[in-house]
Amino acid sequence: MANFDPKRVTPIEWAGIGAGALAFIFSFFPWYSVSYDGPSGLGMAGFNTSFGAWSIGIGGWLPVLLLVAAAVVLLLPHFGTAVPNLVTIWLGLAAAAVVIILIRWLTLDGTSGVEGLGVSAGAGFGLYLGLLAAIASAVGAGLAFANTRKAVPPQAPPAPGYPAA
Repeated sequence: MANFDPKRVTPIEWAGIGAGALAFIFSFFPWYSVSYDGPSGLGMAGFNTSFGAWSIGIGGWLPVLLLVAAAVVLLLPHFGTAVPNLVTIWLGLAAAAVVIILIRWLTLDGTSGVEGLGVSAGAGFGLYLGLLAAIASAVGAGLAFANTRKAVPPQAPPAPGYPAA
């Protein structure tokens, strides 16, 4: 097993690793919040509640797991495990996480039909932070992908009668 040297991790890889770690931390923040003010004048108290990524269904926990998996995939070569197509895997995981979080955000239950009753519901700040982490990972993966796809200048063919170099 190879020794881990943090100096050998590129800044772009750190972005992906950090995004996975932050996504995991942000998964415990409120991704969906509901509050009820209670009827005015009746002396009844309202309530506030929120749910983390682990409580709002597959659209919450799956992108977090994808970003953590991307971070692990980025770390594996630094521990001596070769990962073929690492950048492509990272890009796929990060892009899927962004899309799933956006779909989850768009499909969260809102307050339609209960306006004026003191009920409010919607995305919590954890969802926004999780989305930012996913976007950061996807941007890092996109930059790394672009770096691996840079065109190598073509070499002139050897002159007739000379061996190729």
